Amino acid sequence: MSPIIKIPKKNGKLKIYIDFRKLNATIEKDTYPLPFTNEILNTVARHETYFFLDGYSRYHQIYIAPEDKYKIAFVTNWGAFIWKVMSFGVLNGSPTYQRIITKAFREYLNNFIKIFLMIL
Repeated sequence: MSPIIKIPKKNGKLKIYIDFRKLNATIEKDTYPLPFTNEILNTVARHETYFFLDGYSRYHQIYIAPEDKYKIAFVTNWGAFIWKVMSFGVLNGSPTYQRIITKAFREYLNNFIKIFLMIL
């Protein structure tokens, strides 16, 4: 069970995080390559038109295998909860999302689509 962490923001409000540090320490790192953002941007900058798709909720579109749901459980004062979709902060979220999107658009890659994740 991962604990909830409350972090005070500058405006006095609280920001809530699920502390996945112990879970992430036990996960084997996914070595799926993420492209270098500057290389992608240099490639598209030469074109007259380009489009950015905002995948802000990207992790929340990837369902967790039923046998792995217990791994990303978290506990609050109101009980224990299990995510049905990938949560932000899990170690392999970005490589998993990159793999899925690359596979979905593979026939168009380097033809008229470039894919990269901006991790902020």
